[in-house]
Amino acid sequence: MQVRHLRRLLAAEPVLRRAPDADALEDHISRARQLRSVVQRLARVEEAALTVTDTVASVRDGLHREHLTFDSPVRGSFHATLLAPADARTDGSPGPAVLVIGGRNARLDQLTGDVPPDHPDRNVAEQLAHAGFVTLSFDHGIDGGLDDHRRAGRDEGTLLAHAFTLTGRSLLGALVGDALGALDALTAHPFVDHGRVGLFGHSLGAAVALHTALLAPRQGLPLCAASHLGSYPALYGRLLTGHEGAALPGILEYADLPDLYAAHAPAPLQLQYGTADSSLEPADARAAADRVRSAYGTGEASASVEIHELPMGHGTHVGHAADFFSRTLWDSRPPRADVPAQRIHFEVSQRRAVLDRVDTALASGVLTQGPQVARFEELSRAWTGTGTAAVASGSAALEIALRIIGVAGRTVLAPVNTFFATAAAAVRARATVRFVEIELDGLGMDPDALRAALDRYPDTAAVLPVHIGGIVSPALDGVLAHCRERGVPVVEDAAHAFGATLHGRAAGSFGRFGAFSFFPTKVAVSGEGGLVSARPGDLEQVRRWRDHGKSAPGSTLHDRPGGNWRLSELHAAVGTVDLERFAHTLAARRELAARYDTLLADVPGIRPHTVPPGVGGNFYKYLAYPDPDGPLDRALLKKRLRERHGVSLAGEVYDHLLCDHPYFTGADVQPAALDGPFERARWFARHHIALPLYPSLTEAEQIRVVAALRSELS
Repeated sequence: MQVRHLRRLLAAEPVLRRAPDADALEDHISRARQLRSVVQRLARVEEAALTVTDTVASVRDGLHREHLTFDSPVRGSFHATLLAPADARTDGSPGPAVLVIGGRNARLDQLTGDVPPDHPDRNVAEQLAHAGFVTLSFDHGIDGGLDDHRRAGRDEGTLLAHAFTLTGRSLLGALVGDALGALDALTAHPFVDHGRVGLFGHSLGAAVALHTALLAPRQGLPLCAASHLGSYPALYGRLLTGHEGAALPGILEYADLPDLYAAHAPAPLQLQYGTADSSLEPADARAAADRVRSAYGTGEASASVEIHELPMGHGTHVGHAADFFSRTLWDSRPPRADVPAQRIHFEVSQRRAVLDRVDTALASGVLTQGPQVARFEELSRAWTGTGTAAVASGSAALEIALRIIGVAGRTVLAPVNTFFATAAAAVRARATVRFVEIELDGLGMDPDALRAALDRYPDTAAVLPVHIGGIVSPALDGVLAHCRERGVPVVEDAAHAFGATLHGRAAGSFGRFGAFSFFPTKVAVSGEGGLVSARPGDLEQVRRWRDHGKSAPGSTLHDRPGGNWRLSELHAAVGTVDLERFAHTLAARRELAARYDTLLADVPGIRPHTVPPGVGGNFYKYLAYPDPDGPLDRALLKKRLRERHGVSLAGEVYDHLLCDHPYFTGADVQPAALDGPFERARWFARHHIALPLYPSLTEAEQIRVVAALRSELS
């Protein structure tokens, strides 16, 4: 019987279940992050902003009522009701709010008290509004959409859940999408303090509220869940009371229901369940509750969870819910999320595309130098203006280019302000590295300093200009002219500059070679990876060097000491997905930079770096200069921004000059510092900061960054 097969599957241990003795905070945070990622992938929520198309407002029974019509690009029109204390319109100060999500059979008009409820706890939204909270409730839309005759008495929600699975999606994911949109609408309402918003759900609504809390952009929302507790094996395998819309397909492979509640820690959580609830088993619910308590631990987080076992059926104790939200929303403000220095974000559809391509590679057995790498190279050409060859890293790209040129035993000139890898690639290619001063307008190699260096080192084999911060400096024209005059090849270190341009010409297309990095901090990413741009003849040489110096593709003969500098199909799978969205990425970075320009215009004590005319920067970094005579040095400013405001600045480019690194000051290496003093580079290294900038940075986060700077610098 298939029941035996099902029972075996239900008995398997979820792979992300928290070990009983793993009580370290770091362990919990890591597991919770993994679990939220799994929930996001399985839910496949289609992100869609809601538009209010109609509002009918009234005041009745001491409450301000707004009957709303939302329009969703994925669902269409549906109804919602916002309730608020009647004095909310005149009070002037926004207050706390709760998104109220009813159960499977909940009626919107009963939740909000527009009609008398058929049970004393049905009008949760109305009762919470009378307790002082703004509430928003919405219609699930799982009744009345299917033809009654063909439905033949079957549950419409069940039929919808089955139909959603045909698309690889779930009814729960659709409901969570509605809830996330409603949460945004509630948070943006003028009556609402956006920092004090909570979630309530009953039964199916509790499942929606739980998953909404896990997927909400702002973590830590207080959550009250009633009549939805137990283990999935009991609810769906033994009791047969679990609704299809209350669980994600495939979730039990990773986590059980108590594990999902545990992933909410240390955010405030209240769970309610009834000992007379026919849809659950008290012993099973009690065991689930114990797992949740254990996950919250014995420290401060333990005070954030409360679980009520009550003598009730499949209902809600509204008084306990109101008390919970009073403590978590009235008496204290939930912690504010930090603004990180860097945030890499792949939407679920993009992550699934990566997984599909990895799966294709694994199924084919071709794990390197296959169709994904070829596609990666093809997509990159739109942004480099030349042919390309994918390699294992940006460092590999530089070293291969220098080995093809043949720099061994000769001098390579590099700007003194760049990452260590620029110079290290030349050292590995057996060259002597000398350093050149920079100019401060475009942060490129100074042409006059380069001319002097070329005179000083007539054996120069190559020059390595670097496009710092995603700026292709107009000074590059002078650099190219000096090199062209002396017949010295140019290798552009464009690790920062993918997609950047100068006078409409792409970075990586000016020199004999361009070298790009796709490390996770860069503007385009593949995890680990690099790219060489060059002419066709040179690209053929690159392909031979990257594959251990084989004399021809597939040959077992080698004619040069190449390396294992290949890009794997798995990294290329990430890279191709990222390159397919790169036009949006670049536009977003430029829009964010323009907003910073506007926000910083009247902030005293700081000056944004002005991008020179003719430069199409990609804003790998948004650079700015605090007043060097201001009250704070850079280290103290960064510390205060982080500790007082939760704002982390990005890393500098760079805070140490190459000539000051221990490797280049050692006795066994050339006395590089004698070519100094590099006054402009030292000034830049000591004084600039880099503000957080990445496509998922929100306008609110930018405003917060600038407000923090204003507070500390004024």
